[in-house]
Amino acid sequence: MAVIFWIVLALGLVAVVIGAAAYRTRAVLPPIELAPGEELPTTALQRLAGWALVLGVALTTTAAVIVVQAGPTTYADDDATRLAVTAFALGALVALVAPTMLAGMWAARGDRRVDERDRAILARAPAGQSAAILIVLAIWTIALQEGYRGAAGIPGEYLILIFWSCLLVSMVVSNAGILIGYRRG
Repeated sequence: MAVIFWIVLALGLVAVVIGAAAYRTRAVLPPIELAPGEELPTTALQRLAGWALVLGVALTTTAAVIVVQAGPTTYADDDATRLAVTAFALGALVALVAPTMLAGMWAARGDRRVDERDRAILARAPAGQSAAILIVLAIWTIALQEGYRGAAGIPGEYLILIFWSCLLVSMVVSNAGILIGYRRG
């Protein structure tokens, strides 16, 4: 029961970190004067980040479901399972990295799809990545300590799962930071 409490607490901290990142992102945006009821049109980066987040979370969730259903030992021992999970994780990584990479290419070419507002949002989007990674590591640490209490050690199969979860959560938070940065409320 204590494991569930600590995991819920850690997930709550993730929500706080994302909220703090959103607050920091909104604080540095250039001022924009809009008439009451008027909204800015969505930008190319905003649409790209939205689709990347949906696709990346779907692929990440699929990989996680496969690992949970198969179990860490089967994941490590069965080549087909491991390759399927790796393919989904790599697909998620490509989808989640795309907005930042494309925005950088657009900015380098002087493309009009990236303006000063986009640059300000991109500068602050990764604000919560470090904290999110630390929280994921805390969740893994608590879960593995409780799950293998009294055992001689923790199975090595978890190392790659820890790596992928930290990497993908980091990229999800970055894309969420981009989308949150565009919100005006």
